[in-house]
Amino acid sequence: MSRQYLSWSIAQLEEEFERAQDSGDRAAVEKVVSELGFRTTPKARSLLQAAERFLGTAERPRSEQRGAAKPPPTAKTGPTQKPPPNAKGKPSRKPTAEQQQAIDQFQRGGSVKINAYAGTGKTSTLEFLAQSTSRRGQYIAFNRDIVRDAKEKFPNTVNCSTSHGLAFKATPWAYRNNSDKMTKRINANQLAEMLNLRRWDIDRRHVLQPRSQGYLILDTLRRYMQSADAELAAHHVPRHGSLLAAPDATMRAVTEFALHGAKHVWGRMRSEADTMPLGHDGYLKLWALTNPAIAADFILLDEAQDTNPVVLDVLRKQPAQMIYVGDKYQQIYEWRGAVNAMEKIETQGETYLTTSFRFGPAIAEWASKLLVFLGEKRPLRGNVAVKSRVGSVEPRTILARTNASTIAAIIECLDEGKKPHLVGGTDELMEMLRGVQDLKEGKQSTVPDFFGFDKWEQVVEFAKSGEGDHLLSFVNLVEGRGERQLIWALNRTVDEERSDLTISTAHKAKGREWSTVRLTDDFLRSQPGKPTSGPDPAEVRLFYVALTRAKEAVEVPQNVLSLIR
Repeated sequence: MSRQYLSWSIAQLEEEFERAQDSGDRAAVEKVVSELGFRTTPKARSLLQAAERFLGTAERPRSEQRGAAKPPPTAKTGPTQKPPPNAKGKPSRKPTAEQQQAIDQFQRGGSVKINAYAGTGKTSTLEFLAQSTSRRGQYIAFNRDIVRDAKEKFPNTVNCSTSHGLAFKATPWAYRNNSDKMTKRINANQLAEMLNLRRWDIDRRHVLQPRSQGYLILDTLRRYMQSADAELAAHHVPRHGSLLAAPDATMRAVTEFALHGAKHVWGRMRSEADTMPLGHDGYLKLWALTNPAIAADFILLDEAQDTNPVVLDVLRKQPAQMIYVGDKYQQIYEWRGAVNAMEKIETQGETYLTTSFRFGPAIAEWASKLLVFLGEKRPLRGNVAVKSRVGSVEPRTILARTNASTIAAIIECLDEGKKPHLVGGTDELMEMLRGVQDLKEGKQSTVPDFFGFDKWEQVVEFAKSGEGDHLLSFVNLVEGRGERQLIWALNRTVDEERSDLTISTAHKAKGREWSTVRLTDDFLRSQPGKPTSGPDPAEVRLFYVALTRAKEAVEVPQNVLSLIR
């Protein structure tokens, strides 16, 4: 059998599965399943399971999947008739008092914010809302795995999709018919070649090689495409690496160059006839610029505390009833431009979910101390039926604040003869370490933190300055261990199911939970040169996320606990 999707990435296969699933195109799903049978990554296996569930293969042997007689046709009900709201089964339990308040607010018809603390049954609450009405709904989440899970739980009256999925389906056929145009990405090297970029001596201290110029243009475009802005502007131009300390005259020249290049590339991206790929952020932005109307009576936005401005702008213009669901104290992506809709949006109704099903009172008590620091008066209550504690543990999972601490934990795990798994994979860290190698060879890197530097020694010097203190832990690790040993360690990580220990940054751990967790000592550290009146609220929110990943026990270093007693 020929492999029609042999050259497709897993992201392209996910897009095709979503399209086929929503349109009921069983033949297309079967082709996706056929290709996934050749893939072995955890993401491919997860997608294969979802596709097989859609086809019903999980319940019947493979020998029956092909060539079986089709069941007799059922009576036609007309194309516009919708299945009953409980077509996929109602939740197995009754709503709690807090969940019932959310249902009551929803049924009044106005816009609602549901503030859901960590582990408080956010997903089941959304199911209750969806099951309580026969109106058409649209559920939106950022993560495809969450969307796939929602499709199995929500009634057939609710369409479940990522924001990119909505945009993909609405993109004109002339774009969608070209998978390379839609989903391929162009890197900085490729762009530099396409634009015939040459070395640029901006001033005596700042030189940008073609690859760095290409990256600057692409990152300017990325910031624009994720924003709510209609036009490219100076504030979309990033200030990375050596540019953080660049004089105003240098930044004016850089901004003019980046804007000119970004406008040129964006024009080519929008052209149906041009080979310049749009990419996922590109077709999302195109969709947003059309001021789309989402076909739904109500819209459920999940994880609303970390929403791209471009998506939030689309949703604010919808005539449908809006339900924003999230935990404003779990906003952890503000640094990359995400908007906290739980704080930014005013709604007609507001409710709270404050009782956690995940952990008991001991963990909830410490989490509540963090909420008090952040100005919250409502405590997080633990599940009295769950025994949990804060103290020393033999962890199944280690969570760290920084990439440097995750690598250190991996090396320690390997030294003990154990097999580590790194949540989210090793690509990001490998890119940083290859960036170190490039700099040591006198080549510029497209790693944002190394942008504009020509030598590794410049990064070391920068890290010891006030501007680059966020790099100090990583630089010290590279200087102490060497990038080759760090790459060696990352290459020895394994899939989670084969691991003895799971290791993650707090950012990558968002949305996950484990039985026993140990936190590293790099949380809530004050930065050199910054006021010491207390931890940065953004750091407290990240620590709150990390602390609440544990179900049974969590170990927190004493130096961190002392900051929140």
